[in-house]
Order: sequence, then structure tokens, then C-alpha cells
Amino acid sequence: MVRTEKYVKMVTITIHMKGNIMKKIVLLSSVLTITLIAALITFNHDAVLKYVNPETTLEASTVAKVEKSDSNYSYPEFYRGIYLNSYSGRNIEKLSSFISEAKKANFNTLVIDVHNTRNNSCVIPKENVDYILSKGFHPVARVVVFTDGLRKYPVPQAYKDGKIEIALKAAAIGFKEIQFDYIRFNDHGHLKHIGLNERYELVEGFLREASKALKKYNIKTAADVFGRIPLNKRDLIGQRMEGLDKVVDIICPMAYPSHYTWSKKLMSDPYHTVYITSKNARERTKHADIVTYIQAFNIKVSISGMSFSKYMTEQIKACHDAKIKGFIFWNASQSYDLPFAATRQFYNDYAKKISQKETDTGKDENAI
Repeated sequence: MVRTEKYVKMVTITIHMKGNIMKKIVLLSSVLTITLIAALITFNHDAVLKYVNPETTLEASTVAKVEKSDSNYSYPEFYRGIYLNSYSGRNIEKLSSFISEAKKANFNTLVIDVHNTRNNSCVIPKENVDYILSKGFHPVARVVVFTDGLRKYPVPQAYKDGKIEIALKAAAIGFKEIQFDYIRFNDHGHLKHIGLNERYELVEGFLREASKALKKYNIKTAADVFGRIPLNKRDLIGQRMEGLDKVVDIICPMAYPSHYTWSKKLMSDPYHTVYITSKNARERTKHADIVTYIQAFNIKVSISGMSFSKYMTEQIKACHDAKIKGFIFWNASQSYDLPFAATRQFYNDYAKKISQKETDTGKDENAI
């Protein structure tokens, strides 16, 4: 009987202890559940930030991405690029085709229109930028600031903010360089009352503001300039080499021989035109690299008396001889078959010359 009473007491104590343990387990489960719910809320919030409509909240869509900028990204040692319009940038099949052909010709850079004139949205999908990078190409976002050049002054701050917003969106999806085109005043006598210094300040001020906004992405900025800008001073379109050198990382003179209409020599000699434009641009800058746009279209090529292929290779050679950072083909219709073939031929011949030079040097050393 005594043993039975003791047994009952032991069972009672055991049940009481188990009850306390169960309470603790329930309490611990509740804490874990709350923590998990909080984590899921945070995850969903980040997911929303990642996929938020870029036209609604720019800051929200870029917050998480700023920290992911690749500080170890390698820019091309020598740019060999082509221009593509936004349709080719959006269409993965066309994009893939251009990359395939460009790769065969040893190209490494794509300059792509990233917006249209209707709004401030970036129309290139992030996955397409990722694809470009995966193929070893340097993606450059082209942003047109003043279509055909500035004609109305002053410029509303909201307008400038809109163009910078496009650049920020392009940077957020992985573009490693923002190239601002048409960052100038109109070239046909508009706004004659605006002084030269005021013109410089507007152009350089916008680029300074844009570069500052893009700094958090650790990418480069570029500005396109008329081919005549490295050859002159006090140009009324508001571009000057020395001022632009202070506000962007790269300057891109558009050295299309067909456009140098004031000089028969410059129109007929593609090597001389590209060489002197590129060389002058390099000598007038201390900070910015020079990447020259060259003519990959057939307009007025006949003036030179050269085949289109020869016309192209002369321009490429000029870029190398001028010791600049590279070149970009411009062809508005994106017809690059002949330019690609000419480029392949140039570098094949160049490789042979280097090989022959090394062989000759070896022979000389052996003779010595």
C-alpha cells in the first residue's frame, strides 16, 4: 500500500514535469513561428523591391541592387564596339545573332539605346543585360538627352531629372556604362541669345549632375561629341574637350569622314580624319579616355576612291595609331556584315604583321 502511494506520487510528479516541458515547447514553437513570419515578410518585401514597376518607384527598385555593384568588373582594354537600337536590345534572338557575329570579328562592346522618346522608362530587360555580360561583352546604355540638340531654354529640372532617371534604371539592371548622346545645343542657329559660357555650363552641369547620381553604381559615364569638337574651340553647340574632361570618364568623338563637309581632305581621307580627330581629343584631355565613333555606313565613301572595306580598315588603323581607348561602329540600320568582315581582315593582317615583326626581330638578334 505504501509502495502504491509512492508510485502514485511519482506518476503525479512526472506528469507535472511533462506538463511544464510541453508548455516550454509550445512557447518555443510560438517564438519560432513569429520569427519565421517576420523573415517571410522581409523576403517578400525584398522581392517586391526587386520586381517593382520601374516607372513607379525608382528608389525602391534600385535600393537592393546598389550593394551588388561589381567593383572587380573589368572594362575593355581597347573598345571594339557596335551600336544597336532598342528593338535589337529587347529581342533576345536578334541580340544573340549580333553577339555571335560580333564575337567572330573580335568585338567586345555593345552600345544599346535603352529608352524611347515617349517616357523615361528603360525598355531593355535585365535578363538581356545579364546575357550580354555572360557572353563577355561590355554593355553600354545610350541615353539621348536633347533630341536633335537643345532648342528651348531654360531646361526644366524635371526634364533633366527624367533623363538621369533613365540612366539610373539602366545602371540598376546591370549596364556598366552610361553614354549620353545629343548632349548639346542645336546646331542650326537656335537660341542665339544664349552666351557661350552659359551653354558650357548647361552641358557640363547636366553631365556633372548625372555622374554624381550614378556614382553609387561604380560605373562609367560617357559623352558623345561632334567630330569637329576636338579640332576647334568656342563651339556654339556648347561642347568643349577641356570641360567635358572634368565631368565624364569617356568622350566619344563622332569622327565620320562624310560629315566633315567643310574640308575635302577630311572627307576623302578616312585615316587622316579619324587619326587627327582622335589624337587631338586625347591630347586635350587629362582624365577622360577617348573612344571614337567611326563610320560603318556607305555614305560618301566614293569620295575617297576606296572600297568600303578599305575605308573601314583605314579608320580602325587610325584609332590604334592615335593611341586612344578604342572605337565604336555607327550604322543606324545596323548593317554590319561588311564592317565585320573588314574588321576580321584587319586583325588577321595585323596579327600576321606582328608575327612577322617578331620573326624578323629574332633573326636580327640571332645575327648579332
